[in-house]
Amino acid sequence: PVAAGARARVDRARARSRSPRSQRASWHGHARTDLRPETTFLARASPRAVVRRGSREDDPAPAEELDFITRMVVKVFGQDALDDPEPMGLKRMSKEEWPDQWPALCDGTAADALASDDTEELVMIRAVLKQTQLEYMPLGIAYDAATHGWRASSFHTQCDGQGAALLVAESTSGIVFGGYNPKGWLGYGEWLDAISAFLFVFDAKKKTSGKMSFSKLGKTGGSGMAIIDEDGKGPKWGPDGLSVDLENRLARSRLGTYYATRANGSKSLFGDQNGSAVQLKSLRVYVSLGDSEKAKNYEPNMFQWKKGELEAIRARDPDNRDATEEGAEEDDEKSEGFKFPWQR
Repeated sequence: PVAAGARARVDRARARSRSPRSQRASWHGHARTDLRPETTFLARASPRAVVRRGSREDDPAPAEELDFITRMVVKVFGQDALDDPEPMGLKRMSKEEWPDQWPALCDGTAADALASDDTEELVMIRAVLKQTQLEYMPLGIAYDAATHGWRASSFHTQCDGQGAALLVAESTSGIVFGGYNPKGWLGYGEWLDAISAFLFVFDAKKKTSGKMSFSKLGKTGGSGMAIIDEDGKGPKWGPDGLSVDLENRLARSRLGTYYATRANGSKSLFGDQNGSAVQLKSLRVYVSLGDSEKAKNYEPNMFQWKKGELEAIRARDPDNRDATEEGAEEDDEKSEGFKFPWQR
């Protein structure tokens, strides 16, 4: 009887294996088909959802994978939030208003020269400033190594506190290269985050519409350690992307770790044939000659210092307080009236 029961169970199992599979959901790559179309759901292993911008019939825009923040906004406020510039009163940043909040544009698109670009070098370097805060700003030379000296101290004296800057250098072999620093220098020993920082190099052999072609190499691995801002040292983009030794008139470059490699796979800004280091013939740093209207009218948010707040805090520092008290004592000595013994 036991053997007969076991055989019956085997026969039933074989019969089930020959019958069509159940239409219930499988969690391994299949979707339920026994539900209504509007309730069909995908497997856990499905790829990241792609939201279509303007996927309506009157706006057949291609599908675009959105960043994490935008996907969260869509989940909370719905698809229509993408068409509203201020969903629920929350204004989104745009590339036009805040270009340096996005990675550098490295597709070869060039910025147009301005009427104020009155030198050949200004016209040339203006091209690399597409989608930066300096794109539409008149530029001037903050530091010229030939004029101010090949010294890191001179560089910081001229450039610290000047804001976003563009460095352009030329090697003794004729390579024109440089880097964009959206944060500027202060000489406080900081390693600055800057997702829009980039390096660039011009190719004198290739020209587009009569202008030298260029390559822009954007930040890789996130925004961290984009700019190394150390007092007493020359400018550096990443620990090894581009490092300038002003005293020895030497520039070094190693790409691939913090900044993208060149299109041909070269891991040197100067090309494989020139190695990782070159001697410098000239070096200049350009900064904006004024503030944009947005910068002039900018109001600090709740996480930023208001006008005068930081100065008020610094005034209470021990060194500043001692100097203030000494000055007050001197004033008391000059004034008439009752004086304590320690004030006489």
